[in-house]
Amino acid sequence: MYMRYTLDDVKKSSDRKLFNVVSLFAGGGGSSIGYKLAGGEILLINEFQQIAVDTYLENFPDTKTIVGDVREVKGSDILNMTGLDVGELDILDGSPPCPAFSSTGTAWGRQKPKMKKMKNLEGEEVEVEVRELEHSTEWDRVREHYGKKQTIDDLTMEMVRLIVEIQPKAWVCENVKGMTHKYADKKFKQIINALNDRIRKGFYDGSHEILNAAEHGVPQSRKRVFMVGVREDIRIRSDRSWLNVNSMVFPDPNRKRPTLRDGIYDLLDDEENMKEAQILCDDMKTKTKYEWMQLMPKDIPVDQTYVAVGDYCYAEMERRYKQDPVNNPKPKNSHFQSRRTPWDLPSHTLSETGLQTSLAVHLHPREDRGYTTKEAMRLMTLPEDFKLVGTLNEKLARIGLMVAPMQMKCIADNIYQQFLKEK
Repeated sequence: MYMRYTLDDVKKSSDRKLFNVVSLFAGGGGSSIGYKLAGGEILLINEFQQIAVDTYLENFPDTKTIVGDVREVKGSDILNMTGLDVGELDILDGSPPCPAFSSTGTAWGRQKPKMKKMKNLEGEEVEVEVRELEHSTEWDRVREHYGKKQTIDDLTMEMVRLIVEIQPKAWVCENVKGMTHKYADKKFKQIINALNDRIRKGFYDGSHEILNAAEHGVPQSRKRVFMVGVREDIRIRSDRSWLNVNSMVFPDPNRKRPTLRDGIYDLLDDEENMKEAQILCDDMKTKTKYEWMQLMPKDIPVDQTYVAVGDYCYAEMERRYKQDPVNNPKPKNSHFQSRRTPWDLPSHTLSETGLQTSLAVHLHPREDRGYTTKEAMRLMTLPEDFKLVGTLNEKLARIGLMVAPMQMKCIADNIYQQFLKEK
């Protein structure tokens, strides 16, 4: 179930120092919080966006930090700053950005329509034109990323390089589930082969799995691929067969999923939260999407909407427009991913761009707006008193980019209990 906690709880858990971690692509600290909740000590982080580092240090000010491009970081730099020798680090963690794999990234192209049967809000079965994104398979193309023209599709290989140089006891690499889709098969195999072949110098048994954060205490249906490797001598010491690494590394799913009601319903009575909510409502009224958004039902019962199974609200708006084009606005492509999820389901996946105030991709269950920072923090399972820096949109972007701490805690707990804990 959903658990609320504070930064003090994080500190107390991390002070146990059950294992140590170096985190690459650390962002604002989502994965780090998960490791800390599992009893891990973060020895060092690397992150190239200063605003992300500022957020991280606002919450964990004593953390050793390398601010800069991971391509310029050497294994010897990490070992010197942590005081460790090759092979002594417990976990090397990283979430390399890879927009070419993302369903909201710049590599995605036009929308491809197809017909699909589904129930409308009156319970009638209708045929609706649903638009799915079609991917362009242009990898490693130079694009504008974070204010700089560059390619960042190859950064997983930099993590491979550092695994070889540092040889940690285990490594964890997280990325979007699009990495495993058919269109990305060749590129994904290239990454997997690099992880399986090039780091055989350290004799690692690796595995990967798509995990849904909603099955690990997060009120958000957030599917991500996690790749994990355990060094062979550590696996043997733990008396585990290499055939069992996959089942031992990844946590079992929890059938009880936290919902939007569990996570944010009480914030309707939170004065500070509702002040920001009003700002978002007022801002949305100035956008062309507002007219369309008002038509969408609120406080939706789970059993009365196909949104419950993850389809786009665009389809419902298109159905209304076709039935009565005079009184209903024609939906635009920019409306495609906007969805309003019922209270008694997990939120759909929060993203960096989707949380932006101008887009309103993630619609509040009751109001014509997106989520506030406090609501987004809850849906990402951040500490209640977690601090964010920057403008409203910069704060929301930080949250959308994070690994959900509670999900990472579950993974870290498993790795520690199965492989790192002294028997």
